[in-house]
Amino acid sequence: MKSFVIFEVMDQLFGIDIENVKRILPSPTLTAMPDEGPHIEGMFQYEDEVIKVLSFRKIIDKISYEEQLKGMFPELIAQHKAWIAALIESVDNGTEFSKTTDPHACGLGKWIDSFHPENKKVVNVMKHLDSHHQRLHRSAIDVLEERDVNVQKAKQFLEETIEDTYKQTVKYITDISVMSKDLASEMQRCLILIDKDNSSFGVNIDTVKDIVHIDEKKLNEVQGVQHMGDFINVASILEHDGKLITIVKDITIRKRSA
Repeated sequence: MKSFVIFEVMDQLFGIDIENVKRILPSPTLTAMPDEGPHIEGMFQYEDEVIKVLSFRKIIDKISYEEQLKGMFPELIAQHKAWIAALIESVDNGTEFSKTTDPHACGLGKWIDSFHPENKKVVNVMKHLDSHHQRLHRSAIDVLEERDVNVQKAKQFLEETIEDTYKQTVKYITDISVMSKDLASEMQRCLILIDKDNSSFGVNIDTVKDIVHIDEKKLNEVQGVQHMGDFINVASILEHDGKLITIVKDITIRKRSA
């Protein structure tokens, strides 16, 4: 039997032998290393040594978590702009409301529910965002009920209450988007790994999904050494619970020589 830490990066699943993993940590606060390559996110004090931390996203040529978040927030604002437009149309024309009144069912609500920050500044903004966002969706229920009784009152409630709540929701989405760097650090995890020289380094990943114990016969070995970019060697492919997992043989902190 072999044991693997299964982790996710941009909806792709990877695994690494648990014997190579010393520890799994929240992504640490890093000191920048501008003279290193872009794949090195920085360094920090780990136990009795200062170690470098790589970005797994960057070594597989993907956008950073921070860049992904910066792109996500404008989309969430656009979705709620469309939500308001659909509500206005429903009140004006008496048509069925095509969006959700459940604050946990939209993209923003799902993201809020999945994110549990520790940074006090982030926690404070998230608290206000969650409050206004929930009020926004649930107020739509009152508007739609009023629409069926008195359209003018429904329109008045929409203009005086819901549109203001929408503006406040957008304000806090904008506020939280400014914190994308802090959010990325809060949301990621860091695998502390052991390299071939028995020294430590870190790799920032999106999230740890599981630790699995697998019969080695279930591993589909790749032919020869397969490189994934300049820093990763792939050992095998594992099919587990209906999903394909790329099993990483090793990660090197320095670029492979040509």
